[in-house]
Amino acid sequence: MNWRSRTPWPVVTTAVGTCSLVLVVAVLPSADAVLPLVGRIAELALAGSAAYLIDDAAVALTAVAPRGTWRRRAPTLAAGAALLGVGWVAVLLMATSRDLLRPPTAVSGELVVLATVAVAAAATLARRGDPEPGVRVAPGLVLLGVSLLILESVLRRPLLVPWNGPARAGLLLAWAGVGLLALVIALWASRDPVGRSRPMRPPCRRR
Repeated sequence: MNWRSRTPWPVVTTAVGTCSLVLVVAVLPSADAVLPLVGRIAELALAGSAAYLIDDAAVALTAVAPRGTWRRRAPTLAAGAALLGVGWVAVLLMATSRDLLRPPTAVSGELVVLATVAVAAAATLARRGDPEPGVRVAPGLVLLGVSLLILESVLRRPLLVPWNGPARAGLLLAWAGVGLLALVIALWASRDPVGRSRPMRPPCRRR
């Protein structure tokens, strides 16, 4: 039985692309005003790419396997989470080197929440029969984040965790609630079908 993870190439390319973009902007001498926005876009792109970890083009063949849904997805999720972590650490190092990100812990928590939202949405679509939901969820999450950025300027109040200062407790609690709800949805959407756990009974023989 092969339990090896599939290589999450969309996550790899997103991590490399976002880190390269942030690096190019970070080395520019007069990019202090632009780097926070570029870092935010990198955060949204990395979080959205988490949706590709649910993709399984061969789900029609693997659905009859004895492994459960989470046991089938776990290796790819673990590999993808490691890649996202490495990419985000690289972004943090480049941002904090210019003293443009304070504090990094709160923003990192926001990234985790957004990635969980992406996984929850992708798992919901996968449960409804979409074998590759990442291509629909990832752009949608980026669009959602950009919409929140625009809405911030309209409402003149923070909706995303600030990059240049501490966040209010109410905002952090709201993001924690979103993350908890997304986690519950992801777990619910990744349940095994009811019939899979039932052992097959041998056919009755007529006497």
